[in-house]
Amino acid sequence: MKASTIKRICVTFIVNHVLAGTFAFRWKRKLLCSIGYEIGENTKIVGPVFNTGRLKIGSNCWIGKNLVINGNGDVTIGNNCDLAPEITFLTGGHEIGSEMRRAGQGLNYSIVVGDGVWIGARSTILGNITIGKGAVITACACVAHSIDENVLAGGVPARRIKELNRDASETISE
Repeated sequence: MKASTIKRICVTFIVNHVLAGTFAFRWKRKLLCSIGYEIGENTKIVGPVFNTGRLKIGSNCWIGKNLVINGNGDVTIGNNCDLAPEITFLTGGHEIGSEMRRAGQGLNYSIVVGDGVWIGARSTILGNITIGKGAVITACACVAHSIDENVLAGGVPARRIKELNRDASETISE
């Protein structure tokens, strides 16, 4: 086993088991960066984190517990984003194969989350989409298509619920 693999296993164990929770944010950020994650300043990761892809997170973000990135693709999260607990990003899939085996050749996808986005708990984000700047994704949504900037979207599959004011705060009571 390579030294880099052993380091990744050890760091992941420390972040997910020893340091999981709402403390030691700076240490978790430094440890995760040491194994290839890109994480901006003042970003707080609660942990645990399960990641088989590539992850880049901007500055001043909040990443709730049990973040999951399945697949070998890329997830890029902008600055000032809030991700509630149990968000899943699916960055892998398959072409449809023949009737002998429908899950054909494997594919890697990219997901981009714009600046200022808020994603509600237990949402699932599918591959090759963009969530626009300032969007809000409701809890338990399944985002299968790109979402425009400054909209509230939710449901299964997620759809646009309403346009959000760009500058002023508002209470969401959907």
